[in-house]
Amino acid sequence: MNIFNLALSALLASTVSSSDVVHSCNLAEKPEPTGPYQAYSGDTKVAHTHIIFEDITPADEVESILNTLKARNTKASFFMHTDKIDDETEPLLQRMVDEGHTIGSKGQSSNPQVNFLYANNTYIEQQITGADSDFKEAIGFVPSLYAPSFGALDSRGQKILNKNGKTTVMWSAGANGWWFLDNKEPLATAVAGIRYTLPEAGGIILLPTNAEIVDEYLSQVWPYWKFVDFDTCTGRSGKSAKAAKAFGKSSKSESESKSKKGGADAKAEKVST
Repeated sequence: MNIFNLALSALLASTVSSSDVVHSCNLAEKPEPTGPYQAYSGDTKVAHTHIIFEDITPADEVESILNTLKARNTKASFFMHTDKIDDETEPLLQRMVDEGHTIGSKGQSSNPQVNFLYANNTYIEQQITGADSDFKEAIGFVPSLYAPSFGALDSRGQKILNKNGKTTVMWSAGANGWWFLDNKEPLATAVAGIRYTLPEAGGIILLPTNAEIVDEYLSQVWPYWKFVDFDTCTGRSGKSAKAAKAFGKSSKSESESKSKKGGADAKAEKVST
């Protein structure tokens, strides 16, 4: 492990407490109204909301979503099963980190997904640690965030996640998006249905991996909510940006190292011939 990966691992480990279960954003401060009751004035975007996705396939769809998020300067968290890491998705993971998004785990198996309520302790542990090894090999670090499949969690599963140093992330709104997609509802209906699951207090909203819905969703006028990154949502300001910077340095260093090695090999080959 090189020094950048070592520093990144330490940083990510310090980002969260091993006993955390995150299911909403911290409540944001709002100035007290000047009168006993102040009607909506258009200046109330204070409640914090964070967007998460629980899949990074198909790759072209995720690419479009990343383009939309970048255009709107919005940060999100992407959770994935590591059996979906391949030549198409690995560059997307690098781009997510480079652009300040957060990566989280959902375990190893996407087919079938593992429901923690029905799996034994050994199998749950295998899902967590196996995914950690896969992430380490693919992107050089182990995500500290974990989103259990189906949002299924009890105290037994939580204890195992705690033991492995994971912060559990549970969405608080938006999980109805797939119903609208599966039933081929109009785009406007789908977006409205997802939107109205989010309370004025804000929260963590799960969006389907559908670029059209994400673009329309972020095009709406949002009077109450400000979309923020995971660290701002949870009060851990600056951690993701530092992690992305460290990971970027690590990748650059490894790339330069490979380039130098390639040049040295070519020179050696030329000399030998």
